[in-house]
Amino acid sequence: MRLEQTNTRAVDEFLSIGPPQRRGEPAPRVMLLTSGLGFGHVRATQAISAALRGSAEVCTLDLWSLMNPNAASAIHQTYLSLVQNHSRLYERLYRLDEHTWRQILESESGPPPEVLEVLELISAIAAQAVANAPRGGRYASDRVLLSLLCAALPYDRDSLAGAGVRARLALMKWTWLRLIRRLEPAIRRFGPDVVISTQMIPAAMASYLRLRGRAPAPIIGVMTDFGVHDFWKQRGLDCYCIAHASVAGGVRSMFPHAQELDTGAPLMPEFAHPVTQVEARAPLGLPQGRGVVLVQGGGLGLSVDAAARILLDRPSETYVVAMAGRNWSAKAALAELAVSHPQRLRVCEWTDRVDLYLRACDVVVGKPGGISVAEALACGRPLLATRSLGGQEGFNVRFLERHEVGGLVADAELGARIDALLADRGALQSVQQRAWSLGRRDGARRIAALALDLAAAQSSLMLD
Repeated sequence: MRLEQTNTRAVDEFLSIGPPQRRGEPAPRVMLLTSGLGFGHVRATQAISAALRGSAEVCTLDLWSLMNPNAASAIHQTYLSLVQNHSRLYERLYRLDEHTWRQILESESGPPPEVLEVLELISAIAAQAVANAPRGGRYASDRVLLSLLCAALPYDRDSLAGAGVRARLALMKWTWLRLIRRLEPAIRRFGPDVVISTQMIPAAMASYLRLRGRAPAPIIGVMTDFGVHDFWKQRGLDCYCIAHASVAGGVRSMFPHAQELDTGAPLMPEFAHPVTQVEARAPLGLPQGRGVVLVQGGGLGLSVDAAARILLDRPSETYVVAMAGRNWSAKAALAELAVSHPQRLRVCEWTDRVDLYLRACDVVVGKPGGISVAEALACGRPLLATRSLGGQEGFNVRFLERHEVGGLVADAELGARIDALLADRGALQSVQQRAWSLGRRDGARRIAALALDLAAAQSSLMLD
């Protein structure tokens, strides 16, 4: 079996979400909104698109395509710098009260003083990325606006009426409205029967338009994390799809206007029917009968090399498979480790068959993003996180800990925790079974079916 091959049964069943369109009958039009800043949101969108294939006409729009590409690149670089080089600052940003972003964009009073301090520090980091960004391209004025936001205007911490605060607040709100105005014609051109957003910011933008009668299609919000962030609360959304039933109480209390559905997070077709561990290890060339740990760090490859080194430094037979994503420095460090531990370390490039690696391993060490957690649970694997960026990842860590299928582990404790799990096969099988029971393997299919139902209802209203 080659890695490029897919589980035919899984794909066929995954895509069979309803009867085919009758000849001459127009296919429902579904617009998917996402944000490429986090690869999990993109992967969720791809899963829903795959589930809709053959049943609907699908258009996917990335929030970042509404910006000047050079300005967007500068923001991405700033994000990467925060995550990789200024992790404490990034954590401070995400530890802010979850109502902060609503206050910045919707309130007239402006953000609280502690937010201003964080924004000032971020501006200093972003200024360098903006200065190096090329000029020109579509929406060229975005680069000017970003330069103004990062300019050396002082933040007045003693008064929210300070000139620097007012200027930046006005620019933030104006930029927000500019992006919404750019989204509107994109929605109008495609003319969707239903809109699905896998990220809260484009969901809020679509909600803004719908409440003003400028985008009439019903909107589905797909929450990929195991908790509810305040900014998801948007009156223009009709349905919320949640990752697990335990999230439902928070959704009902925050969003009484909308329908809430326990669909599970949307995963790719291969997760519908995971293969056995023996079947997964064979095509990957991984040793049968040995403990295998999969070390992931998301698309950014965060802390992958550090976690791999901790495991390899211990005197055990544990086999480590490491995926560094797009983190080139982590890849270089792993390459050096592979030379020192050729019989215990496999360094892998990015693959679309993450399900095989998850089923092949016994335990996952990784970044606790929503989709990463959902994929691990769908394959019946516990996830230990050595790093958490806080914010929505905090929801996911608490979910893992509450259900005893992983959680946040200090570097100093990681090796012993892994060794203990692998040494007690009974305990390992027990935690794997708990993970399997928590996992959902049909989220994308359920969301696609919901979208088709809403599209059909929308068509009926139009005919009436």
